[in-house]
Amino acid sequence: MPGRPLIIDFHTHIYPESSASKTLTAVQSRAGISCFSDGTQQGLVQSMDKAGIDLSVVCSVATKPEMVESTHQWLENLRNRRIMPFATMHPDRLDAVDEVEDVKKRGFQGFKVHPDYQGFFVDEKRVYPFYEAAQAEGMIILFHAGLDRGLPDPIHSTPERLAKVHRDFPSLRMVVAHMGGEAVFDETERHLLGRDIFLDTSFVLRVMAPHVLERFVKKHPAERILFGSDSPWTDQSEELRFLMSLPYLGVEEKEKIAGRNAAQLLDLARPLNSGP
Repeated sequence: MPGRPLIIDFHTHIYPESSASKTLTAVQSRAGISCFSDGTQQGLVQSMDKAGIDLSVVCSVATKPEMVESTHQWLENLRNRRIMPFATMHPDRLDAVDEVEDVKKRGFQGFKVHPDYQGFFVDEKRVYPFYEAAQAEGMIILFHAGLDRGLPDPIHSTPERLAKVHRDFPSLRMVVAHMGGEAVFDETERHLLGRDIFLDTSFVLRVMAPHVLERFVKKHPAERILFGSDSPWTDQSEELRFLMSLPYLGVEEKEKIAGRNAAQLLDLARPLNSGP
């Protein structure tokens, strides 16, 4: 008999235990947001258990080129049946193609990029070899998009720029965070909705105006929406509960968004076992 549908949070963050408290304090001060776990792996798993989440994708960003390898080593040690870390990259590394091949061999299924923190516009030609290599290897790229609270203008990853990347790399497995980007929802509607890309719900699910969220999920295929919380910056339980309460989504659509789409994207052939 089949069990309950898999629940996957496609967008979470954790930090090394030695620096988690300091990092959370800095982000809260800069961005004016709250946190809902202690920012560690253990804290995330406890949050997942409370919410009934089977698997979380963990995102990290190397803000300097020399941080990439040490970040990958840390992420590799996190990987287990509950935690799937994505790799990082940095545009100033000159070995983008080799980097993609290497991280795939090391078991990573995708990358997280945050152009605001990493100092590049998402459609700059200097990062195109990285996109080309990721497309060729079938790797996922999860793009931060839109406003990042507390960071100065300009926004480096706008919906219009992301649409250009999609036109130039139509087979690239793109996931655009924050439903196309906080504070740029009008631009998202013009440039991204209906495209063959994934949008994740991280951070903005309960921030978006209700009528805008409803319009988005009706205009963008349910098969191309992924549940994400942005934990620890939202409460996973509340985010999932809100998603499952939306009256304009059917049961099957909710199951797709809450986990089935992510399971297919991540090629999870067998259900995961819950538990630590």
